[in-house]
Amino acid sequence: RIFIDRGQGEQPIEGSHLLVAAGRRPVVESLGLDKAGIAFTQKGVTVGADLRTTNRRVYAIGDVAGSLQFTHMANYHAGIVIRAILFRLPAKADTRFIPWVTFTDPELAHVGLSEVAARDQADVRVLRWPFHENDRAQAEHDTTGMVKLVTDKRGKLLGATVVGGRAGELIALFTLALQKGLGVRELAGMVFAYPTLSEAARRAAITYYTPSLSKPFVRRLIAFLQRFG
Repeated sequence: RIFIDRGQGEQPIEGSHLLVAAGRRPVVESLGLDKAGIAFTQKGVTVGADLRTTNRRVYAIGDVAGSLQFTHMANYHAGIVIRAILFRLPAKADTRFIPWVTFTDPELAHVGLSEVAARDQADVRVLRWPFHENDRAQAEHDTTGMVKLVTDKRGKLLGATVVGGRAGELIALFTLALQKGLGVRELAGMVFAYPTLSEAARRAAITYYTPSLSKPFVRRLIAFLQRFG
């Protein structure tokens, strides 16, 4: 048990393990960037959406650019700069749909808006499907985890979180769905190989339609079709 003070007195937090994450920061003070007319702060080199510094002949990418500190983010930055320098194509960094993965056991992966952030912008639906309901997870005796989708009222995907084995692999599907503006209709209509963990994505999407089955009109329609169909 540890105690923290959030301004309202000490509050206890209990747990079995403690993860200490020190983080990292860019070291730019000794590079003489001011002599080149390149602005910087403690968070790194100041860049625009096109990754140009305040010296337009110089770009900055990766951790030093003060953005998300992921290797795949640096690779993404590199592609933008290459297109700009070699092919003179306008390109800007868009961090809205950059996935992140915490490689703990189980893994934790996320892309898009969190539930809290989404609720600040719109009315949302939260859809979940646990791995213990997935045949592949049951076969491998690794049923810890779930898929969680955050959508708007019309079913457009706003964000996704996966916790469990190979969550980092599964998040790629939702990253693509967000980039293409897809929603639960497209996910629910996909055919996934059986048995795979990715089926949990489809099952989570299908739960969007579950409340509709309890509506009186839908129940009467189903009863009618059962009787005369």
